[in-house]
Amino acid sequence: MRALLVSIFFFSIILGSAPSWGQKLELTPYTGYTFGSGFDITGGRAKLEGNANLGLFLGYTPKRFTELELSYNFLGTNATANSIYLLENIVSRSHLHFVTFGFNRLIIINEQLTFFSGLKLGSATLNFPDEDFEGQSRFSIGIQAGMKYYITDRIGLRSQAHLLLPVISEGGSLWWNPNTGVGISGWSPILPFSLNFGMIIRLGV
Repeated sequence: MRALLVSIFFFSIILGSAPSWGQKLELTPYTGYTFGSGFDITGGRAKLEGNANLGLFLGYTPKRFTELELSYNFLGTNATANSIYLLENIVSRSHLHFVTFGFNRLIIINEQLTFFSGLKLGSATLNFPDEDFEGQSRFSIGIQAGMKYYITDRIGLRSQAHLLLPVISEGGSLWWNPNTGVGISGWSPILPFSLNFGMIIRLGV
């Protein structure tokens, strides 16, 4: 929540300091599907199961081919873990939150169709509402690409693929890891890849 408030604050400064002509503000609620992501832990394997996700994009276009974007993504799913060091396999309800800020490069085909690709930075928070595992927040990196199709001057459709990467150093700790700080494979073991669809609402033209 703190990361979201900070991002909104800086985004508001950008909006307030930029000239008003020729700019567009877009609000895009969306949903989609996030595919499961598995990774090694000490003596075994853990996984975040795939499930539906939901979120919100807030985009601002200060220049014709550049869009600044604040986004929130939520994934509610089950997390599983098995290890020779655990007495039994673990299945836990989990919530994964991403708050990111970045930019998109716009490729405008015509007034209705625009393709885009972008890079974003922010935070990822993993919580377990039914367990005693401590929730953790990590720096995250995201990449995305997709298209926008405008039905009218105010309403459009958006489809995209994106990959959000919580950065966890090799040997860093993860919730149920039986030997904390040991045996996690790679610098970003959670790789939630998503396909999303949303409705664009233009707030300014």
